[in-house]
Amino acid sequence: MKKTKLSKAQSEYKEAKEHFERVNEAFQNKLTTVKLLGVVNQASVEELIEQTGLHTALNRLGAAEKGLLDWSLEAIQNEKDYLQNKEQVDKMYAFIDQDPGIKAKLIQAAMKIN
Repeated sequence: MKKTKLSKAQSEYKEAKEHFERVNEAFQNKLTTVKLLGVVNQASVEELIEQTGLHTALNRLGAAEKGLLDWSLEAIQNEKDYLQNKEQVDKMYAFIDQDPGIKAKLIQAAMKIN
């Protein structure tokens, strides 16, 4: 398998996503324990979020997603496919925060740019 070098934006996104997944797993494990003890309420969930750093990890992931998407739009500016479909692609990027499906597809595509 050929190993490709990731751009800075791709690397930051990959690291932020992996970090978020680890933190989220830790949060879910602790939440399961709290549920078993029967003390799940807003305060206990907020405490778990603070303990695990889930909020910080989510913010980091969001910032990395934005950086990746900004970078990807810049990276494709001279690509033939982009130039032929500029209006549609620009529309997708313009409404990215309103449609999680489009956002996910653009993130997947951005991670494939070499």
